[in-house]
Amino acid sequence: MTAANLHLRWAELLVDALVAAGVREAVVSPGSRSTPLVLALAGRPELRLDVLVDERVAGFFALGEARATGRPPVLVCTSGSAGAHYLPAVLEADEAGVPLVVLTADRPPELLHRQAAQTTVQRDFFGGHARLFHDVGLPSQSEAALAGVRVAAALAVARALGPRPGPVHLNVPFGKPLEAVPENAEDAGLAALVRDLRSRALPRVLAGAAGADAGAVRALAAAVRAEPRGVILAGPAPLGGTVAAAVVEALAARLGYPILAETTSQHRRRAASAAPRVELVDLLAPDPRVQRPGAPGLVLQLGRPVTSAAWQRFFEGQPPGRWVLGGDGWADPWGGAAAIVPGDITRLLEALLAELGPGGPAQPDWAAGWSAADLRVRDAVGQWLSEEGAAGHFSELAAVRAVMAALPPDALLVVGNSLAVREVDLTPPPGNGVGVVHQRGVAGIDGLISGAAGAAVGSGRPTVALLGDLAALHDLGGLAAAGLLRAPLVLVVLANRGGRLFELLPLAAGPLEASAVERLFLTPVDVRLADAAAAFGLPALQARTTEELAAAVSQALGQAKATVVEAVMSGPGPGVRWRALRERARAAR
Repeated sequence: MTAANLHLRWAELLVDALVAAGVREAVVSPGSRSTPLVLALAGRPELRLDVLVDERVAGFFALGEARATGRPPVLVCTSGSAGAHYLPAVLEADEAGVPLVVLTADRPPELLHRQAAQTTVQRDFFGGHARLFHDVGLPSQSEAALAGVRVAAALAVARALGPRPGPVHLNVPFGKPLEAVPENAEDAGLAALVRDLRSRALPRVLAGAAGADAGAVRALAAAVRAEPRGVILAGPAPLGGTVAAAVVEALAARLGYPILAETTSQHRRRAASAAPRVELVDLLAPDPRVQRPGAPGLVLQLGRPVTSAAWQRFFEGQPPGRWVLGGDGWADPWGGAAAIVPGDITRLLEALLAELGPGGPAQPDWAAGWSAADLRVRDAVGQWLSEEGAAGHFSELAAVRAVMAALPPDALLVVGNSLAVREVDLTPPPGNGVGVVHQRGVAGIDGLISGAAGAAVGSGRPTVALLGDLAALHDLGGLAAAGLLRAPLVLVVLANRGGRLFELLPLAAGPLEASAVERLFLTPVDVRLADAAAAFGLPALQARTTEELAAAVSQALGQAKATVVEAVMSGPGPGVRWRALRERARAAR
């Protein structure tokens, strides 16, 4: 005889181990085959459990939670095609190094390849994008199997967290019965065994503290001593940051290297310090037509590659010595890096400072030249914005600046991809204390609303998201996730009729007719966002000026719920504006 409630006890052991390993968030998409897992999750008061019908939305919502907390949330779905809808979120988690635990319920293996409903081979859903795949097998009453399912759950969390964080996939097959049924004689013995197993401690996984390699530190010290004209270039990094800002600032002050930090690097929101700092990273990229401040002879790249297309062109055209520091990947899409040093950047830079010893910059005027050029270009951009406002135009840059100025000091800023992230990098940084969440792993525009909702839930902070109208249309289902919020979430949509980033690409100046570029690439779609928001029970506001947008964001931040704010653009498009800004920047430098 088999215990009648074996499947529930099996699921409870698995969930118990997840909780013991530190999981505190679960996102469920409903279905029948996952019933034992869902009931086990619902029985744990330590867990926040959210239910989202669309698995794609659920995946990005969980990603947002993970980005805000650093913990791996659990995603749970039924069998069949359901788990396949997690793939976009799993790809992003893989590339961005975000911890995620995916549990796909499954049908018994004897139903495979026999045209059974909601049955398919689920082991290859995520391929090499999962740090771990494990099929835990059908529930069994043996003590070894029951102990094994606990270890499988603990192992999944450990592999999601490191040494290279990312997604893991547990496949959990169940037969029937899936729901609680009257107990039989075997249930009492099973319950006693489960209680005993739950009382046993699971192994703790303690991360080792790997130090910086002494040879790498000496080589790096020799490189910076030989080149006084260097820069520190900081690209996208997680909310918690991958390197201590104080260490970067100390190194910049010691070497006289300016810090060129994109907004998503987490280094632009620091308070004023003695370290030289440049705000307009893209507009100050080396340009052969401009002499000031000059091309660096050495670049210290912190972590992931920068978003700036101007710096990408520089690296592809005439790469200087470039050291890629930190992380666990080959962060050199352009080629030409002098060295790649993976690992903990903070430890590496601390060791570098110790190796260099006390002293000051070999060429102090170098950093001063960058700072002066940055101020001149900022003034030129400000003048352009004043002229644009006087003409009655409302651009993406003006909208982004209005939003950034309205952020409270404890806010979370979620930055969309494509044009939005580039406009943010032309904007004065948010105040110290504002966190930045981004989706720069695969850098797609999918799941941005869902991810913003998850980040708001995970952080508990007032959250403002900046995204384009195509990104909003791509994730309208995410408005259901936004509806879960009982705290401020402001979804600012830059309504500029389509994917206007294409205006910045060579395609826009090519032989195609403007109408063909619009139809095939910009792809404007006429959707009334206010009506879409209303369908999900969310309020919506519209703004056509910077004043209206600032007021709308402030009003929405006062609401304990999500609000859609549509910023309707007018005037010349991004292509015209960016070309004008680049010309003015060249003249100002």
